[in-house]
Amino acid sequence: MRHWSEEDPWEDEDPALLVRPYTVTGGRTPFVRPGVELITLISTVRPPTRDQRLQPEQNRLLALCRTPTALVEVAARLDLPVAVIRVLLDDLLDNALVSVSPPPRPVSPTPVSSRQ
Repeated sequence: MRHWSEEDPWEDEDPALLVRPYTVTGGRTPFVRPGVELITLISTVRPPTRDQRLQPEQNRLLALCRTPTALVEVAARLDLPVAVIRVLLDDLLDNALVSVSPPPRPVSPTPVSSRQ
């Protein structure tokens, strides 16, 4: 399977190997939840139940986020556009399968003059 961005319109290859982003998202566009940014950390909360039918990409996202992982890193590792990850993430959040949290704030060093 090739990434959609690698498509060559003049290439005469089997089109079944190409998965377009709108196929993965069902044609939906991302709903931007407040506070969900590129560096937002995604963590898997629980596995899906037997009744919850997930797409392969959603299952891969859940497996990847067993440890907190930034949204942009998930997109890179799954080789999907960030907009597609946002749609998949929205579904997973609605089903309470993942949680999102802001990344840890950097700790500013204590000035040398105030140490005593």
